[in-house]
Amino acid sequence: MANNKGNVTKIAWDFNKISPIFVYSVATFFLMDFAFFINNIVDTLHFTYLESFILLGIPFIGRMATPFVYPPMAKIGVPRLALLSISIMALISFSMAYENQFIELFISRFIIGILFGTATSAAIETSSFTKNRIVIGLTMGGWAIGWLLAAVLFMFLKSWILVSLAGAVFLPSFIFSKKHNVISPLVRKSHLDFSIKVFIVFLLGFTPAYILEIIPAYLGNSSFVESIVAYSIAIVAYLALPYMVNRFSITRIIYSTLLVILVSGILFFLTKDMAMIVIFTAFGLGMNSLLPIISRRLDIEPEKIGPSMNFSAISGFLLPVILTVGIEYLNIIVAILLSSIGMFIFIDFEFNRRLPKRNSGKRLRYNLIK
Repeated sequence: MANNKGNVTKIAWDFNKISPIFVYSVATFFLMDFAFFINNIVDTLHFTYLESFILLGIPFIGRMATPFVYPPMAKIGVPRLALLSISIMALISFSMAYENQFIELFISRFIIGILFGTATSAAIETSSFTKNRIVIGLTMGGWAIGWLLAAVLFMFLKSWILVSLAGAVFLPSFIFSKKHNVISPLVRKSHLDFSIKVFIVFLLGFTPAYILEIIPAYLGNSSFVESIVAYSIAIVAYLALPYMVNRFSITRIIYSTLLVILVSGILFFLTKDMAMIVIFTAFGLGMNSLLPIISRRLDIEPEKIGPSMNFSAISGFLLPVILTVGIEYLNIIVAILLSSIGMFIFIDFEFNRRLPKRNSGKRLRYNLIK
């Protein structure tokens, strides 16, 4: 028992502070670099835009397998699994540079989605060992860091083949996990823990992030500057919004964030004002850092949050495909309206019905903060 405690302490001190941030960021890079490939893929491989957006979104279907594959795979050790997933993703990225058939890329992207699920689940669990809010916040902020890396690489290399080959630099990641093989106390037999409430929270809350998948194809070359500026600000939002929850009521922060997302998103897709997409990106991604907090406020068992979140990833596949069929900007505006209003109504109903009808002002204030 003492050895286990010592191992966990060692991991928390000399491994967790960097590893989960690295893993989440690199996993996101492999998942989302394809967002910058769309126009290049259409030009070089002559795929249709629909086929290209299917390839963009299919990893999110693979991610839905995470609740079933993560427990048995995590038996090798959570930090080991995190870095092993990155190494395999790097190998697949390298092989994708030599693939030119839709079915080949489809399979590769699907497997990347499975590995993204195992890598990020392990990263989040590893970061939790530290009990450090900054580390946990930056781990979740790995989505923005990974997107930034993809934007910068494609901006300089200008080819999806070269960016895919460049991903091989992360191939040696697994060798750094040799001494870090803590077995997760959460590992158990595969079974389905699911909460419809958490599913709704992440389905609605992740909508801005999934809409952002199509922005590089929508903006063209302008997307590089937008991504670098917006995602840099988003990293700050990942840290700032959870901190503000501790100083103000959770509902005020959620409602304010939803209002900013709604207004900036609609204004951008009506006017193409770059300032609006920067704001939409920063707050749309910042909302992601609030979703675990919202889930906990709903008194949902912790083991149900991960699987429910992974199943909600189906919208990461559906949105890029559906929104690009027909009048794109109108479809996106409708999606922003429905998701923002839907989240507002859901939070208002769930949070307010938990407040006592008769209670002291002190108790009422406690519940609002809680």
